[in-house]
Amino acid sequence: MRSNALLFAVVGRLKNFRRQDKGTVAVQAAFLAAPLLVLSIGAVDIASASAAKNRLQNALDAAALTAARSSQYSDAGLDSIGDASFAANMNGANVTIVHSTFRAEGNKVIASAQAKVVPAIANIWLNGDITIGAKTEVTRSVNKIELALVLDTTGSMKGDKLSNLKTASKNLIDTLAVAAGRSAETDPVKIAIAPFSMTVKVGNTYRQSSWIDQNGASPINNEIFSSAANRFTLLQQMGQTWAGCVEGRQAPYDVQDTAPTSATPATLFTPYFAPDEPSTSGFYNSYLPDVTTSSNWKTRQGFVAKYNRAPERTGTNQDTGYIYGPNSGCQLSPITRLSTDWTALKSNIDDMVAVGDTNIPLGLMWGWHLLSPNAPFADGRAYGTPKTQKIVILMTDGDNTMGSTGNNNASLYNSLGYIWQGRLGITSGSTSQRKTAMDGRLSTLCANMKAKGIIIYTVRVEVTTGSSDLLRNCASSTDKFYDVQSASQLNAVFDAIAGSIENLRILK
Repeated sequence: MRSNALLFAVVGRLKNFRRQDKGTVAVQAAFLAAPLLVLSIGAVDIASASAAKNRLQNALDAAALTAARSSQYSDAGLDSIGDASFAANMNGANVTIVHSTFRAEGNKVIASAQAKVVPAIANIWLNGDITIGAKTEVTRSVNKIELALVLDTTGSMKGDKLSNLKTASKNLIDTLAVAAGRSAETDPVKIAIAPFSMTVKVGNTYRQSSWIDQNGASPINNEIFSSAANRFTLLQQMGQTWAGCVEGRQAPYDVQDTAPTSATPATLFTPYFAPDEPSTSGFYNSYLPDVTTSSNWKTRQGFVAKYNRAPERTGTNQDTGYIYGPNSGCQLSPITRLSTDWTALKSNIDDMVAVGDTNIPLGLMWGWHLLSPNAPFADGRAYGTPKTQKIVILMTDGDNTMGSTGNNNASLYNSLGYIWQGRLGITSGSTSQRKTAMDGRLSTLCANMKAKGIIIYTVRVEVTTGSSDLLRNCASSTDKFYDVQSASQLNAVFDAIAGSIENLRILK
């Protein structure tokens, strides 16, 4: 505005000069007109350059914010997004962009830009452009990520499927480790692993933990044995070591992260113990003499006095693939608590083996335990902690399964015991009815987790039976459900999920 006023003043003065009659005034006007006009136009150039610099700064600020809100962490990625945004913001400006640069520095995005303005006066007298520049930095507001990989390691995963899963999981860990390495935050990403099949192994390092039912207090404990029995005592009498697997808790605690306490025995975790089944034909896990003369098969199976000697049958049952003994079905890999030891996490992925039937609710529940701020581990940050996001990736290649057998138990022993114990809500039923009951528990569990703010991704691999609705509805949104037709696609899917998780790290 000042430059325009100055120009009008100069023009007015020249008009006055022209109206004067005296020659001396005309001479003065001739001498003054040129420099005054130059000064006025120069002021316009200065104002134009100042306006261009303001626009340059605003455009750079907006582009840096766009780059900071993206999922990119590399300098090349940030520069690509920043350059495009900056060019769009400067579109229509009467300047020539020289360069723009965007790079990462910890949690900051550092940006700079330079442009040239073509002036009127400088081109006349100096034959040059006016160079303008701007700098800015944006501190990224990022979430800390707590991630649990809940991975199906049932018998159907043997071979290429398990191999592909291991590769995909390790690559995902590498991707998130790189992202974590660029952050200025402490422990920006932590990862846990929960392999599952018909049970889950926490590991025998927790043998003395208070959250494990040490004294047979849980009501689950007495559903099999004909008299009071402490499972750890029975193992010791047989010279056996607890392999570290646990059974599912009674409803409703089977789908809740209620902290275990001795004051409420049903909240404690019962050590997995597969009983010695009757020595008569048709049973799969008979490893001790029955001892009792009772003709009742339940009495023969649950007779406490027989568990006082070493198992007479060892090795692997060729029909089931499980070892004989109290740890039958507990051959899977142990869970891994939240960690930033990327090497150890990948090593534990490599150690996973495939065995057993599919109990998706149990696996997912332990994924929740690994993220929960409550016992048994209490490793996760409190729910609602600012800038913290809890995430689960659930991958399975099958439907929930509690297979039936032709003997009196009507099922193999698993983390829900036998079907007749009623821990699934039914005491008998077809394979389809059992699946329906397990699916119901899974649906309730998914709802409970999402109510706590946990984001769930679900991956269904090579499942050709049933509906995908169960896992699709379990996911936090439809774009977080993946129906993978070939296990060879797992790496690409996990890579896409890793990118999505990186997006979740950036607070919008």
